[in-house]
Amino acid sequence: MRKERGGRRCSTCKREFALEPKESPLGLHDIRLRKLAERLGDGRGLRYTSLQLWYAAGRKKVSDPLRAFQRARFGLGSAIVMLAIFLMVLRVASPAVVIPFGVLILVLATVGIGAAKPWFLSRATVRMPGLYSNFRRDVVGRWISVYGGPPPGSVDEGQVWPPALARPRFAVLCPDRSVLACLAANNVSQTWSMALSDRIDQIPPDVPVIVLHDASMPGIAMAGKARVALGSRAVVVGLSPRAVLANASTLRLRDPRPQPQDTEFLHGEPLSAAEIEWLCEGWWSPIAAIPPAKLLMVLERAVERIEDASDPDRRAAREVGFLTWPTR
Repeated sequence: MRKERGGRRCSTCKREFALEPKESPLGLHDIRLRKLAERLGDGRGLRYTSLQLWYAAGRKKVSDPLRAFQRARFGLGSAIVMLAIFLMVLRVASPAVVIPFGVLILVLATVGIGAAKPWFLSRATVRMPGLYSNFRRDVVGRWISVYGGPPPGSVDEGQVWPPALARPRFAVLCPDRSVLACLAANNVSQTWSMALSDRIDQIPPDVPVIVLHDASMPGIAMAGKARVALGSRAVVVGLSPRAVLANASTLRLRDPRPQPQDTEFLHGEPLSAAEIEWLCEGWWSPIAAIPPAKLLMVLERAVERIEDASDPDRRAAREVGFLTWPTR
């Protein structure tokens, strides 16, 4: 209980703990953070970045425009009622005048707010609670000071970078350094002889390039540039708006609506009308919010797709299927 943990210390065992849920916009405590770490590790010790941990911790705390609208409507209604009571107490006007007038204003305000609801919801922003810099300081930094190291399995995206490979077989292009750090920490370079880069001009020549990106306007633009620059070498498997719209559990954030001239390029991309509308409304989803296990699965499928395309025997075998020899 709160009264038993004053000063972030257990009153019974006197041990210090790192996180106080009442003081965090994410409501984190030590046990919940450890469970998040286990989930990101997928039960097999996968590594994850601090940014991925932030998204995992805050996905259920993301701002809700509908809830904010309802609070605003309730607040305005309460203010009108309090003003009517205040006028009657001070005898500025008689109840016979104040009450009908107050009811009329309340009804008109309710109707007006109801009419404004679609406009408000179409323009409201949806963001993570707090800033990532605060999370690094107040959660990760605090955890390190108490336990002597970062949360179990986490890596700092600013300090992890993939090794240089002399002759890679594949390459990954992703503008999100956190995603590249996660892949590097999970040894994809060694597993698949894979070079990792956040810039097109640093991609090694003559190798297939797996393109990862956010479901966002900048992400879609980057994928388009990769197709133009890399041609048939580009294998785009990034987070698409279509995948986000089809999965209600995917993290969805929203910035202010972009200007129409900034969205014209979307009509030249392989997107449906629903995807374009979603992006034009300011919605997006970060690929860094995808857990490490799913990122690795996407890479594995992309590698299989590339190998099948280059090997007719493998492609034919996959079309036929596989048989399991009986063991008994």
